[in-house]
Amino acid sequence: MSVLFTFPGQGAQKPGMLHALPDHPETARTLAEATRALGRDVLALDGAAALRSTVAVQLALLVAGVAMARVLAAHGAAPQMVAGLSIGAWPAAVVAGVLDFADAVRLVELRARLMEDAYPSG
Repeated sequence: MSVLFTFPGQGAQKPGMLHALPDHPETARTLAEATRALGRDVLALDGAAALRSTVAVQLALLVAGVAMARVLAAHGAAPQMVAGLSIGAWPAAVVAGVLDFADAVRLVELRARLMEDAYPSG
C-alpha cells in the first residue's frame, strides 16, 4: 500500500493548533527546531489574535504539518508521496527531504512577511 501525506493551505488553521499537537518526542523536536530557526517561541503563533497575521498562519501550518508527519513516521507511517496546497507545499518539501526544516521556517517567514506587506488589508 502506498502512503500519501497531504498538507493544507491557509484556511486550515485554528487557534491552539500547535498546542494540540500530540505529546511526542517528534513534536517536541519540531517545536524546538522551529523556535531556534525563528529566534522566538513558535508556540506564540497559534493564539486567536496571532492567527490574524499571515506570518503566524503560514508558520503554524508549516510547523504543524512537519510535526504531524514526523510523529506518524515515528509510528511506521512514512509516506511514499507528499502533496501540499499553497503553503502546504513547504511542509511537503520538508517531509520529502528536499528542503531542510530550519531553512523552510526562515523562508516561509520571509514569504509570509512579503505577502503581508504587499496586501496589508488581507
